[in-house]
Amino acid sequence: MHLSKSVFSDNYFFIVGVCALLTPELIDDYYYIIDVDNSNYNGIDFSADENKRVIAFISNDLDYYALKDMGNISFMDKRSDISEILSFMIVNDSRYKYRVKHHLSSRECEILSCMQEGMTVPDIVDKLGVKMKTFYAHRRNIMLKLKIDNRISLYSKMFSSERNRKEDDAFMCESVL
Repeated sequence: MHLSKSVFSDNYFFIVGVCALLTPELIDDYYYIIDVDNSNYNGIDFSADENKRVIAFISNDLDYYALKDMGNISFMDKRSDISEILSFMIVNDSRYKYRVKHHLSSRECEILSCMQEGMTVPDIVDKLGVKMKTFYAHRRNIMLKLKIDNRISLYSKMFSSERNRKEDDAFMCESVL
């Protein structure tokens, strides 16, 4: 089976499913499709082809907030059924785009962004000019809104894709040796 070069995922079944749904030729001509949970998309330059639409399949609000500032990306819920995916992609029906379940305030978005950059708590406090207790209150609100149980889970979810990339790079280095 011929697979598209414009579908980015480490999940073979995701790639095959998308290619079976839309055909590789259609995808290669009009889309970049990203499986956010299972891909390394940081090294890809999506601005190289302005005629292609970038569609990110995501499964939670944290992924949305991590990618919303990357540019012209359309978000699709991974749990959508086939008719919703086709309506969203082919007809551009906005009823089926990813809907954020819990909206973060602008300050919470700033704090989350700093956390995703790997900044320490004192650095975030200094950069944003807030007190330590205010930072902790915002972090607690972020966790409550995103339904994350504790700060360890929050940081784990934020950096899981980065850790997976590093593990893949380490594996590739070991296999070359």
